[in-house]
Formats: sequence, C-alpha cells, structure tokens
Amino acid sequence: MTSSASLFRRVWQPLKTALSRLLGPRTVWGYVRSDGVYLPHTRVSNHGQIVSPERLDIGDHVYIGHFSVLDASGGLHIGEGCQIAGFSGIYTHSSHVAIRLYGREYAHTEHKQAYFEAPVRIGAYSFVGTHCVVLPGAVIGRGSLVAAQSVVKGEFEDFAFLAGNPAQVVGDTREIDEPWLQQHPELREHHDAWATATAKAASAAQVLTR
Repeated sequence: MTSSASLFRRVWQPLKTALSRLLGPRTVWGYVRSDGVYLPHTRVSNHGQIVSPERLDIGDHVYIGHFSVLDASGGLHIGEGCQIAGFSGIYTHSSHVAIRLYGREYAHTEHKQAYFEAPVRIGAYSFVGTHCVVLPGAVIGRGSLVAAQSVVKGEFEDFAFLAGNPAQVVGDTREIDEPWLQQHPELREHHDAWATATAKAASAAQVLTR
C-alpha cells in the first residue's frame, strides 16, 4: 500500500541513497515520488540516474538496476511491478538533430527546432533486460518481456515477448508462464490478481482520456 511520505522520509530517503554510494553499487529499498507518495517496495540502484524525476510516474514493487538511465524529461510511466535490468536506458527525448543544427548555440537556445520529446509507457509487471534501449514514444504493454540488448521503438500490446534491433514480437509471455502456472497452481491466484487489477486500471484510464 502506498501513502504520503512523511517529512522525515522525504529527507532520509535521498540521503540514504547518497550515503549508500560509499559502499559501492547497492539497491536501495523505498522511493519517494515527486508527488510525495512513498513506495516502500520499490528498489532503485544508487548508481542509476533519473533525469527529471518530477515527470516520472512510477508504481510500487518496481526494480531499477545498476547504471541504468531513466530519462523522464518527456514523461515516463513505469507501471507497478516492472523490472529494469542494469545498464539499460529509457529515453523520452532526442536531441541529435538539434545539436548538429545549432552547434555552439545549442547550449544558449531555450526553444530549439528539431528537439523531439515523446512520453514512454511501460505497462505493469514488464521486464526490460540488460543493455536495452527504449526510445522516445515507445509503449510496452503489461506483462511484457524485452530481451537483453534490444532497442524498442513503437507501440506493443500486452504480454509481448520482444527481442532484436529494432525489437519485434517473437512470442507471448503467457505461453512462457502457463507451464509454470500448471505446475504450481497455487501461484495462479497471485498472477491473476495483478493481471486483472491492472487490466481494469488500464481500461479506466482509456475511458478518462476519450
């Protein structure tokens, strides 16, 4: 359950992350979102980088691995239970055209031509493997799996198994999960709980945006 973070938590959480760097790469439990909500089960590496955290919409039970970069400047949603492995980058802006056009004036120009921003959305309980790149505007559906070293561009449905550069759908994660659920039927309740809840939330969000 999430709740508003106390003043102590808002001060202590970033301080705890900073102090932990003295011990090398560590995963730090707990994260305070920019709206003040405390996520007790979210784990973020002390050697990761979050750009524009005020535009990061992140759920609880999320894992962000070592040396990954989350660029939220263009708007970034990471759903509940997602795991982002180490050395991956999620980007919501692109400036490579603008830097060539402006040259040395790039740093002095506030509103630039050919500077692109597009939000990224990663659905609940998805996994992004190590050394992956997720490009601006990408949408990864719920329960998806992105294989290591993939480059994700475009929109993909729920339960997609993605791989390659550019990433393409190579399978369905439900086909991966079903043998395990049959072997361990006691887990189906846990699986269906998040799958049903996030499906209802996604449906409600679509109604509100129409």
